[in-house]
Amino acid sequence: SMRKVYYLLITVYRIVKYFFSKTKRYSNILIYILINRPQSILEIGVYRGLRSKEMIEAAKIFNNKIKYYGFDLFEELKPDILKKELSKIPVKKKYIYKNLSKIADVKLFKGYTNINLQKLKKKVDFVFIDGGHSVSTINSDWNNCKNFIKKNTIIIFDDYYIDNKNIIKKFGCNKTIQKIPKSKFEKKICNFTDEFIYLGKKLKIKMVYIKKL
Repeated sequence: SMRKVYYLLITVYRIVKYFFSKTKRYSNILIYILINRPQSILEIGVYRGLRSKEMIEAAKIFNNKIKYYGFDLFEELKPDILKKELSKIPVKKKYIYKNLSKIADVKLFKGYTNINLQKLKKKVDFVFIDGGHSVSTINSDWNNCKNFIKKNTIIIFDDYYIDNKNIIKKFGCNKTIQKIPKSKFEKKICNFTDEFIYLGKKLKIKMVYIKKL
């Protein structure tokens, strides 16, 4: 249909756009959606809902009906948490819902993921983990995610830091990734490295691909 052609063209455009931007790594998410064709997507860290929309539209190339589950603090994000989690201020929940519910079957969960992730009793095809960035939060998110992972579920982690031993003590998914057993999951560090400045230092950041065997 014309709609699917539109979704295909816009997705290819986005991949190319990311490729020539300072956030090359985001093209990985869309590429893996094209390869794996998920019908259900779970995102931890909705922020402004832009990535959410891109993921849903990429998935809609193959499936008319997409289920999307989004977890964020939304209006509950306080300044102290912002600093502790190296986070950004998300958009109000109702705006994200209004925007995304036009293209998918959407459920948004407001509040802390260590509580909210346990409320979901569904298995999903694709998970993107990019919520709080402290080691303990990412670890907790991963442990809770195990409830809705089935065979062939794809999990993409953002915030895998390279060449910086100090940052990974407090932030990022590096420690969590190390603990994921190779016997049960395929693991690979994704292509593309982005750089940003944190406290005056250059940080190199990648994504990690995990697949349940």
